Amino acid sequence: MRRGRAYAAVALALGPALVGVAPAAAQAPAPEIPLQFSARSMLPGEAFTIGGTLPGGAADAGRALELWERRAPFPGVYAIVRNGTAGPSGEFSFGVAPVRKAYWSVVAEATTTRPREASPGLLVAVRRKVSIRTSTRRPRKGTLVRFSGFVAPGFPLGPGSVATLQRRNAPGGFTDVRPVLLGAAGAFSSYRMRIRVTRSGVYRVVVPSSTFFSAGASVAVTVRVRRR
Repeated sequence: MRRGRAYAAVALALGPALVGVAPAAAQAPAPEIPLQFSARSMLPGEAFTIGGTLPGGAADAGRALELWERRAPFPGVYAIVRNGTAGPSGEFSFGVAPVRKAYWSVVAEATTTRPREASPGLLVAVRRKVSIRTSTRRPRKGTLVRFSGFVAPGFPLGPGSVATLQRRNAPGGFTDVRPVLLGAAGAFSSYRMRIRVTRSGVYRVVVPSSTFFSAGASVAVTVRVRRR
């Protein structure tokens, strides 16, 4: 059901209404193009590929294709960002390097022998880069350890602009330890906090999603407490 609703939304956004003919909602459902992504989460400017094979296979060789993007801020609108052609077996591949989180779709317009075909719009997350540093990785039990770092691109400052220190829990997930407001640091944002460490653990810092970017997290670092 959820997949059906997502497809209907994309069909409405990418339909012939954009080229001045009947609204997509008035058309019969089009065959769906399955997509494959080399990655679904990345940093701004990192490249990934969107590929797949048209339902007609070799019968779709040489068919014209359009890559559509609906970029944040949402809801936004779809726009063609790339044109391409299907290969001998109906295969295709687009390389892109997004700067914001966005939904992506591939469309093959109708031909004399094939109906119009489109993929659902699928979200690719673009997250901020979060660095992490510690004043020491081998503190004595009960001493204060400073965690600091930068967030890029910079976060809009406000009550919700926080970096949260997390500690790995027994099941393997992470539990919040302490949030701290982000500060301005030129084109970046920065954070700094001190916590008293009484036992060894694995820590990371996370930042929430925003209008243009998905939630981001630093690498995990291990802090080992010395008994002496």
